[in-house]
Amino acid sequence: MQASSFGSIFTIVMLLLTFAISLWNAYASGYNIGLVRKNNISGFQKYASYSGLGLAFVGMTYVLVIVLSILAYILGYVGISTVSTALALNFLVFGLLIIGFGIMVTIQSITIAYQRRSFWSILIAVWNTFAIIFDVYAYASGFKQATTMISGNRRQQGNAVVIILAAALIAFFIVHSVYKRGLDKALGTVQGGQAGGSGQQTRQSNFKSERVRMT
Repeated sequence: MQASSFGSIFTIVMLLLTFAISLWNAYASGYNIGLVRKNNISGFQKYASYSGLGLAFVGMTYVLVIVLSILAYILGYVGISTVSTALALNFLVFGLLIIGFGIMVTIQSITIAYQRRSFWSILIAVWNTFAIIFDVYAYASGFKQATTMISGNRRQQGNAVVIILAAALIAFFIVHSVYKRGLDKALGTVQGGQAGGSGQQTRQSNFKSERVRMT
């Protein structure tokens, strides 16, 4: 099998993984935000929960921009230059947002791993740390190429923006739907366990968001 085939398979696997992790982040963030609201929790845990939701949205949008761009090209709606521009914009904008939200989520996962010291929490903290390092390296390495590609295809930016907006809209509805499930689950859990005290409820809210990697 040629190297290009391996590269294509790796890209598909990473896109599927990013999609799945974004769904989990949406659900976990909904659960966390529900308990944060119910217990009036403030500070870092509150911001980290909302960062997880932001990461779910940008991760999902990042994947859908790639999928819609390739699909539009296959169907003949856009040319390869539009696809290149859309992917470059996707990389620059959502890649940076992934790093920003990811830093908060990574810090949260390391804090939880230190508190719990369980295999699963440590594994997620290690994954998140690896992912944020990889993303920063990938963004720094590809920044110049992406900006050059956008500068050379200015006439295609309008179509590229349309693809990105469509992907963001679809991502919003998907993430919001899954987020609501987590939120409803949290509110039901809190209502059923109020007798346990706020300390127990606070510990239950430590669902961990996971980092996504830019392909």
